[in-house]
Amino acid sequence: MALTADGNLYTWGGNYAGQLGTGNHTDLSIPKKVKSLVIAISAGDHHSMAVTENGNLYVWGANEAGQIGNGTQGSDESYDVCTPPQKK
Repeated sequence: MALTADGNLYTWGGNYAGQLGTGNHTDLSIPKKVKSLVIAISAGDHHSMAVTENGNLYVWGANEAGQIGNGTQGSDESYDVCTPPQKK
């Protein structure tokens, strides 16, 4: 993951658990912009997180140990998740 000075988040690499935040499990060989207005990022073994300017925490990837933080566990059920959930 890379965070630019203007708050754009780019991801690339292996994506078997959806950890790149692209909404699928396709590996990326070149960086892809996945979020704007990001102020902080963090990555784990098979998951990643981003905090936006408005305070939303986005978490993507493996969830076998509850890494997503939405109260569930399961390796492939959670990617492109916002915690707390956004109102629709």
